[in-house]
Parts: sequence; C-alpha cells; structure tokens
Amino acid sequence: MEKCDSIEEYIQTLSGRLDEFEQSTTTVDDQQATVFHDRSLSISTFGLVDTVFVVGTAETASQAQAFSEASFNYGLSLKSKLPRGLGGNLVVYPVIVSETGLIDWVQQYDPKHWSSFEFPVIIDPTEGTVDYYESTPLWGIIYYKGFRETAETILKP
Repeated sequence: MEKCDSIEEYIQTLSGRLDEFEQSTTTVDDQQATVFHDRSLSISTFGLVDTVFVVGTAETASQAQAFSEASFNYGLSLKSKLPRGLGGNLVVYPVIVSETGLIDWVQQYDPKHWSSFEFPVIIDPTEGTVDYYESTPLWGIIYYKGFRETAETILKP
C-alpha cells in the first residue's frame, strides 16, 4: 500500500476503499471527523451489523482514548434500533491518524462493550503503518481476526 502525505490524502484513499459506505463529517471529541457507516445483514451474528469508521487525530494517549471512546458513542447513535445482542450489532473502528508514538497505548487499550466492539487503529500515513490491539480476548476470539484483517486490508495507508 502507498504512503500518504496528509490526513486529507488518507481520507481520500479510504473513500475509494469504502465507496459503498455512507460518508459524512461530524464533530467527535471536539474535532471534525470523517465517518464511514454501513449496515448489513450478517448470518454469523444473527442480525444487522452496523460498521462505523471514524477518522480523526490525536497526539497523546489520553487524546487517543478520549477520541476512541467518543467515536464508539457516536457509533451507538448510528446503530439500528434493534437491541444489542438481539439482532442489533455494532463494530466501531476509531481510526486515529497520528505521527506520534501511540503504539504502546493501542497495544494496551482493550475496551469491552455489551454485544458491540470498539477496535481503535493507529495510522501513520507518512510511514504507511497501521497499529492495533494484537492480542485476542477470549470473548472476542470469533471476531478479532476479522478486525485485524480489516485494519490491514482496508485501513492501512
């Protein structure tokens, strides 16, 4: 995959990869963020799955965590009306574009939510790298391989 020179260039690249997703901009954690949202029927989860990518920036671990949490909460506002665990499922990828060292933070940040997922990804567009939580929690064993594949194939610059 190619390196990108800026967050705008990265979002442009992502737009091409997620062309079937609805794209919008909104304010998340006091910053303008680009959002990609799709709702699909999934046999493996027995219901609808809302997949949300929220692209923003952070320079510190505390900023990254605040953005990730706010992105998940924004994703909840887009989720179908079906209850979580009873036909309504949510996967939120907070995509944090940063050239600072947030690898330690993302390697330790493992949020847990009822019948939904928050899988933050750190993108360094100038280096062309993607980092994320590499461990697999027992409760997420079925899903985390797919989250990592999405990070490597769709989100990597």
